[in-house]
Amino acid sequence: MSQAVGFSWGFKPSTNGSSGMASNGCKVMKPRVKRRLTNEESQVTLGVNTSVNNVTINKFKAAGRRRTARSGIQGQALPLARALELMDRASLQATLLDLLKLHPETQKTFMALQPASRSVEHYCELLQVKLQAIYDNLPYTRRHDDVDTGLNDYAFVRVKDHVQEFLNCLVDCLLESIPPQTQNLLQSLRVLDAATDFLQRVPQFSTTTNNYYKDMCYEQLAEVWATVVTHVSEDLVFSASLENVSHWLQRLQEHNNNCSGKLNKPVSLFSSFVSRFTHVKHSQNPVQDQQPSSIWNNLV
Repeated sequence: MSQAVGFSWGFKPSTNGSSGMASNGCKVMKPRVKRRLTNEESQVTLGVNTSVNNVTINKFKAAGRRRTARSGIQGQALPLARALELMDRASLQATLLDLLKLHPETQKTFMALQPASRSVEHYCELLQVKLQAIYDNLPYTRRHDDVDTGLNDYAFVRVKDHVQEFLNCLVDCLLESIPPQTQNLLQSLRVLDAATDFLQRVPQFSTTTNNYYKDMCYEQLAEVWATVVTHVSEDLVFSASLENVSHWLQRLQEHNNNCSGKLNKPVSLFSSFVSRFTHVKHSQNPVQDQQPSSIWNNLV
């Protein structure tokens, strides 16, 4: 019987031997059920996932930083001189006071750098600012009323702190302008004259107790006048001019009249000095006193 040549079509019949081998080589397994993770395993798995995520995020952040272009110019604080130029007077004073309080050892050096003397105009400018603060804080309806009888208690409460500040400033200026702080007696008299004018411009109050601070300042002012008059009487150069001494006595008497006799002590002291001075000059120069012109009038 001849055999077919070419491809064989269809399925080949399986033999018993081959089917047995296939059944023995391949086992049919039962599907395995997944086991639930314990708490420890869940935490370990969560930690691993978190660390992987953090590494991934940090990698992206680092890549982002590398892509950012930075400028080579950076900000810096102002130089000391420029910072001082930009500060106003109030902030500069506050900063300087805070600095001196933090470092008390620098106070002596700071005071040593102060000018030896100040002009009368400088004192007047400062006192004018302090006095204006009093009037700026008065009630509007009371600024021009009650001039003779005095301001009421409400007005005093409004300006009490400003009155105290003005009086303290006035005393400080006076103490810096008298011996032994300064030896210029003419400067001392000029500052006293201006300070007395400023004190007379402080408002008067209807209640007597509200005028306590002003009255106390008048007592201190009288003592300062008396101290300067004593130095004038001992200074031969200043007292050489009778006209000059008489002028300041007249000026002091005017202040005393304006303040109702609160400066009686220095006026009495100055008057006695001028009387003794005049008597001595007349006894030493009886002939020259009869002449119209005196050499004392030509001295400054």
